[in-house]
Amino acid sequence: MTVPSPGPTPLAHELLIAQLAVQRAALVTKRVLATLNAVKSPSQPSPPIAADTPTTPTILSQYLHPEYSSYPTSPLPLSPTTTTTLTSEETAFPFNFPRRLSLAKKDTSPVTVADLAAQALLVAAIHAAFPRDAILGEEDAADLRADADLARQVWDLVSTTRLGDDASEALLGRPKSLEEMLEVIDLGGRHQHQHEYGYGYESQHQRGYDDDEQVIAGGNGDAGGRRKRFWCLDPIDGTSAYMKGGQYAISVALLQDGREVLGVLGCPNWRFDEGMGRAAGERWTVQENVLDVGGMGLMLAAVRGQGATVRAMGDGPLSEGRGIDRGRGKPVELREMHLVDSQRSPATLTEKVGELAKIAGATYPAVTNLYSSHMRYAAMALGGREYAQLRWPKPGKGPWSIWDHAGSQLIYTESGAGKVTDLAGNPIDYSTGNKLSKSWGVITADESVHAEILGLVNQMRASSA
Repeated sequence: MTVPSPGPTPLAHELLIAQLAVQRAALVTKRVLATLNAVKSPSQPSPPIAADTPTTPTILSQYLHPEYSSYPTSPLPLSPTTTTTLTSEETAFPFNFPRRLSLAKKDTSPVTVADLAAQALLVAAIHAAFPRDAILGEEDAADLRADADLARQVWDLVSTTRLGDDASEALLGRPKSLEEMLEVIDLGGRHQHQHEYGYGYESQHQRGYDDDEQVIAGGNGDAGGRRKRFWCLDPIDGTSAYMKGGQYAISVALLQDGREVLGVLGCPNWRFDEGMGRAAGERWTVQENVLDVGGMGLMLAAVRGQGATVRAMGDGPLSEGRGIDRGRGKPVELREMHLVDSQRSPATLTEKVGELAKIAGATYPAVTNLYSSHMRYAAMALGGREYAQLRWPKPGKGPWSIWDHAGSQLIYTESGAGKVTDLAGNPIDYSTGNKLSKSWGVITADESVHAEILGLVNQMRASSA
């Protein structure tokens, strides 16, 4: 009997493109940080930093006008790869230091030149590889179109940021002009997606195929099948933390029929530890101000049904990934919960986390306290089975944005023994457009204690009704 050869791994090409795209986007964010470090001390090389030594964060906001409107000029060239000091002028890119790092969005949250450059590079890579897929990104190019100088600064970043490996870079699309860069940013921009379409979004650049379907551009185990799918991007999650030299993340997710099917998460300031996580029960830890100053951080990735991986990020081809299996550890009890929180979050009630800990007999305040939404999911995925997270929305904040959650929740569940629901115990519903309008709050916890946490949350909701 002839045994048929196995087919291609589902979504293998999508995963490769997404990982390389995130790595290139991480490079551009690190370039901005490197320039700031050089401006602070252009002639003094940074001393070696021990792996376990807390670093002094680069405070990007110290260079900003109080309203994020001005930025000092510097003639310093920018190195494409270093995260500590610049190389010589002969080997550095001829890039001028951004005179305006950031501007304020209408919702008062900041957006930096790095956000816009990262989105341009992410969208260009994905759109070139999968032109029929819809794309939803957090930023748009409206402010760049209104400010030619700012647009030129972002274009300088985009046009000079490349992976160090030619073969890897060749797999990724990139804008060929400033105007094309603006179109690429708008291709994923929020202003094109004001209505909730359910599964995906269509811009003027994406028409030319059936209005109600989008073709899968890769193997998915369903030969010839057509499914509605779209990519969701967050070029820098935790921009406020990024501006202060803290932890931030770059997220790419692929959604199909209202479900996450692929997630890639770059954590450029979280140092990859080669020896960590190999033994059962051994967990990674992350702190807001302990940074990978000399490297590119780490990357998490997952495809539904295929598990999750972690690898070091660099400026060339992908490094070897390592499987994550949180389920190897022993099941946990409520009192053992290690709560992951953001005590500065503008969107959630951190006092509810403290209330849950008190009822459960767990330790609080949380040991892991991170501003970035995606970084908290990353901490969960690489943490122990005792790691848990409660996100209780603040009154009047409205539905949360999809790009703050998509992809990372899949990475967490694929990392082993994890479960994610809203506060009513329902799976997170990604079928409602750019807002999670059918999902209120989030519980992220090991499957051995999730039901108990949900029960306590129900008690808390009843008592506060």
